[in-house]
Amino acid sequence: MFRKHFYYLLALFLLSLVIYFLEKFDVLKFHLSIFPLLISTFTFFTMGQYKKRKKQILLVKVIFFLNIIYLLKYIIFDNTALSGFIYLAIVTILLAFALNSLKKDQELVDSSDRLR
Repeated sequence: MFRKHFYYLLALFLLSLVIYFLEKFDVLKFHLSIFPLLISTFTFFTMGQYKKRKKQILLVKVIFFLNIIYLLKYIIFDNTALSGFIYLAIVTILLAFALNSLKKDQELVDSSDRLR
């Protein structure tokens, strides 16, 4: 039905929304401000581009780049909460898995196009 990268992006989308609302309603302190909302918005838009794999790859790379920048910012300035580091690590892992799955899918499509 859906490819593996869709499930990785869906997990990232749901995780980011949950983290954003937990932080907004002061249930847990992650000290991430609006970053989870930004990630969930980009991820939702990326999931909507399911027929355009090359655009999905580009968008996942952009999200990955934003995550790396925010991770560096978090390490340098806001290194108070361990839970924030764990969240950023999970985001990085899910994005890496999604990017790997998207690239494999694109390679499969490109190889089948050569056979025609």
